[in-house]
Amino acid sequence: MLSGEVFGTALHRFRTHPLQMALTLTGLVVGTAAIILVVTLGLTGRGYVMSQIEGVGSHLIWASYDGTVTSGISRTTGDAITEGDARAVAGRTDLFSGVTPLVILHDSFPVLSRVRTLTILGTSANYGAVRKNLRILQGRFFDDDDVEQRAKVCVVNRALYEKIFRAEDSPEKTLRTLGTTFRVIGEFEEPVDTLGQGDVTPETIFIPATVAWYFVPGKRVDTLFAEVRDFSRIDEAAAETQRILSERHHTGSVYRVDSMTTVIGLARRISLGLIVAFVLAAGIAVVVGGVGIMNILLASVEQRTREIGLRLSVGARRRDILLQFLLEALMLGAAGALLGVAVGVAVPLAVRALVTRVAIRLSPASAALAFLFSCLITLVFGAVPAYRAARLSPTEALRHE
Repeated sequence: MLSGEVFGTALHRFRTHPLQMALTLTGLVVGTAAIILVVTLGLTGRGYVMSQIEGVGSHLIWASYDGTVTSGISRTTGDAITEGDARAVAGRTDLFSGVTPLVILHDSFPVLSRVRTLTILGTSANYGAVRKNLRILQGRFFDDDDVEQRAKVCVVNRALYEKIFRAEDSPEKTLRTLGTTFRVIGEFEEPVDTLGQGDVTPETIFIPATVAWYFVPGKRVDTLFAEVRDFSRIDEAAAETQRILSERHHTGSVYRVDSMTTVIGLARRISLGLIVAFVLAAGIAVVVGGVGIMNILLASVEQRTREIGLRLSVGARRRDILLQFLLEALMLGAAGALLGVAVGVAVPLAVRALVTRVAIRLSPASAALAFLFSCLITLVFGAVPAYRAARLSPTEALRHE
């Protein structure tokens, strides 16, 4: 059991060599704080990436037509997904909370005296609810009545809207494309990056799918989007979509059904790998701090050899000497670790108060583990000088100069 005398002796070096102690603890403080900060950065980055994926639609699957294989080698393109397929998939209400078709058209359009390619996306009124990557800035998106009545209305991307309507004060704005005049009822933007899965370009408008089908044969659907009710059933939903499309079309027709599960899994693995790699790098700084503590304790043993010999000669046990130096190492480690935890927690909290657009995720578990790891490292490196002090011969120690 540790006595107050052993504890007081361990504290002595803190009082007599404060600058030396501060320099010794610097590596430990930096390493401990770095572990917490790295985990915080990793969790914050993961949260940000996952929020971007949520913006694209983490429960989303999408299907497209790749062509029809005939005679084993050639391909035709006469069996595309249709409105009927969209209705059939939407009928599985146990799996899907929403299904929306997307028809992609292109037309030349003058923008600021230059001819640009306009992307015209025909879809249903629930596109925003399914895709979750559409923000209406002004006006509205078209509704079910617009779709049923084949209303010639459109919603314009913000970048295009500002170019063609910024000098126009008229409340009734129109846009002519595909040989038809569309009434502009709203302005939209994408709130997050779509990670390469987006349909929208700077020159994009949305129109009702029922109007877009005037310009394509057989009510063709270029991409069919569906939102799965339960994330755990995404694979089942993708397989069911594949089955429905295959049953409703000719043998040999190829349909590709994709989901965000691969992207989500990849994002999680990458973020976890980065966190582990950077934590290991920060752990090296803690080890360097432990080496510094071992160095100063070895110097302490050398400087206090006569003191150790005197204590041994008056009855102190070798275990007392061992525990004294281990306690000194542990106190050094605990002091450095506490300072490191304070720094590692204070920095994210300060950033959280200043930055509101990104959620700063602080992990209490990382702070606790960083503290325990730093204490353990100091004990491991403190064992060598402690054992060396405990093995000194009292006679030789008293003769030491």
